[in-house]
Amino acid sequence: MTITRSDPEPPGDFPVGGSGSRTATQQIAQFGHPVTRMLLASDGFTQPRLEAILGTDLQIRVLRQDELAAEQLPPAVAEALRLAGPDRVIVRRSCLINADMVTASVNYVVAVSGPAAAAGADDVHVPIGRGLISRGVSQRRHVLRAGLTRWPDGRLCAAKAYVIMLGDQRPLCYIREVFNPSVVPPEHAPISDEDLSWADEPEYPRSRATEPSTAGPSGCDTESPHTDGPCSRALPELIHPRECDSLTADLAAAARGRAFAVHLGARAHGALDIAALPARRALAISAAAVLNHGLDLPIVTIGQLRYDSETCRIPTDFDTMAADRKYRWAAAQLEYWRLANPPIALCAQMLRGAADRYPPSVVRDLLVEVASMLPIAASAPSGSRELYSSIAPLHISRTVRSCEADATRPQQPRQEWDRSTQLLWIGDRSHEFTSQHLSFAAQVRNPLAVTLAPTATPDDVEFLCRYLNPTRRPGRLTLIPALSGTRTAAALPALFEAATRCATPVGWMCDPMHADDPAAAIHAYVNACRTTGTAPAGLHVDTEPRSHLDTGLDAGRALHCVITTLSAMWAS
Repeated sequence: MTITRSDPEPPGDFPVGGSGSRTATQQIAQFGHPVTRMLLASDGFTQPRLEAILGTDLQIRVLRQDELAAEQLPPAVAEALRLAGPDRVIVRRSCLINADMVTASVNYVVAVSGPAAAAGADDVHVPIGRGLISRGVSQRRHVLRAGLTRWPDGRLCAAKAYVIMLGDQRPLCYIREVFNPSVVPPEHAPISDEDLSWADEPEYPRSRATEPSTAGPSGCDTESPHTDGPCSRALPELIHPRECDSLTADLAAAARGRAFAVHLGARAHGALDIAALPARRALAISAAAVLNHGLDLPIVTIGQLRYDSETCRIPTDFDTMAADRKYRWAAAQLEYWRLANPPIALCAQMLRGAADRYPPSVVRDLLVEVASMLPIAASAPSGSRELYSSIAPLHISRTVRSCEADATRPQQPRQEWDRSTQLLWIGDRSHEFTSQHLSFAAQVRNPLAVTLAPTATPDDVEFLCRYLNPTRRPGRLTLIPALSGTRTAAALPALFEAATRCATPVGWMCDPMHADDPAAAIHAYVNACRTTGTAPAGLHVDTEPRSHLDTGLDAGRALHCVITTLSAMWAS
């Protein structure tokens, strides 16, 4: 352990973990490489020195940022920051990466909420040091400790902890920087287990597997022409309208290029197979984490659940109890999709499995690094109020055809929502949508996604815009042109222009899964967006197996499309 002192000694100077038996000079001397010793001994900004080592610029990626009470911090950190009981702090976990997605450092930051906001240190897009410089804030750094710890993949690595003090001697934040052992050599004299303990983080609750509950209330507030009565109308709703409005806002951001949406299609069979949900949730989280790390954009993750074919179309010969049981089963699936603890171990396994398909490359390193970072992004102190996370909330979509409305049903003057889902998805590659689908969708305020079959024309796009979004509400309408052998990306500019002519905001999402060459289709889609000034709003990825004989989730194929999308957007 290392403690450095200045004269006069600043308040809060303390040992952070370790034995406290060595001075800073002595601890740094235990490292064998001069680059490591230089980096740890510096009391200036770390980022420029890392950029010099790598020979490239670095960018910040915030893995997680939470707000919690100061009393939840270890006493040593609270003392260093001079915190009192009522104070609140921002806890951030971030990393610095270069253009090749190499992670140079992983950083743990505790900042006092008030001063951090005043100094701009709560901005997730700007490194704290550079943010202070840009604002002309006088500050200095006081190193508390240097030593060894563990990199996210388990390797030993160099680290140091320090406090940033403002010009008036107020402590702003505590920072521990952990350096990639592939970038900063960690060779060190023998150490004990005590030397690896930093004891500067709040306690985290252990992640527990959450089993789907079958007791929760929820339901579909629509009517179906396929039944003699209401479709689950007597049962409580599954979705609150606020969730639909929130997703609409997210999709509006994606249509403007300020976010990116990932829509995961569902398997056609085994619609209520709750046992398969962890793998699908893991794929959703993995895809969002890779895209967030590579694009530095908020990710809107939407998963299609095919529960409605078993719940909304309730046969007339089923008694009430049978229908109720089926409904509760669907409610359990939705509850698990949204509320269960993220299956992080499964995510890491999925990402590393996908990485094994690639030779040593930037892509392989990216997948492995994201797998290592996910536990950091997923963990949260108890009682925290999350401000930002790379693990996007999971939204729900379903097809509209299983709750079709009567085309002759009069328009309702009041606002209605389909409370069995957040996003209504109309049509697919095999089934053209009908007037019943459109009539029902036009009556509800849910955001809508429409798959455009290969036969769709610019006139069809203009009709959909005017019929489904006459008020031109941003985020209301997302269009997904299915790219295949019969529709190439050369046809996309005409479709984009059709929406522009009627001044309707549309989010354009790519569906490359049935193209002859999905990778080529993705690149062509991004190029078409770039040449027309259209923001690439998202990616639709099927999670169905390749054949009826294959019952497994083809996560590798889906993640390959995610990586291809990253490559195409980097090139643009």
